[in-house]
Amino acid sequence: MDNIKIKPSEGVDFKEFEVEIKDITWKMRCNLNDLMIEENAKNGTPTFSWWGNIVLQYTELKEEELNKYSTDEIIAIANKIFEVANKKKSMS
Repeated sequence: MDNIKIKPSEGVDFKEFEVEIKDITWKMRCNLNDLMIEENAKNGTPTFSWWGNIVLQYTELKEEELNKYSTDEIIAIANKIFEVANKKKSMS
């Protein structure tokens, strides 16, 4: 598990905070990217529940805990999960 810092993007207002995400395996990374491709092909823009479900799948947060976050914070967490999952890994 890794703690990740969640920062607001430009034009979004919330305080920086940390969330613990699961260690993302190859299969989890593939599933994550497939979900994004499928959602873009189907709807173009992901729905709120889609973002929330990404957070629930890739963190240890429960629905009750997730419900305490704003919409902007949930989307920021999900975006950070994508960023972490797809960043270039060190080959050493």
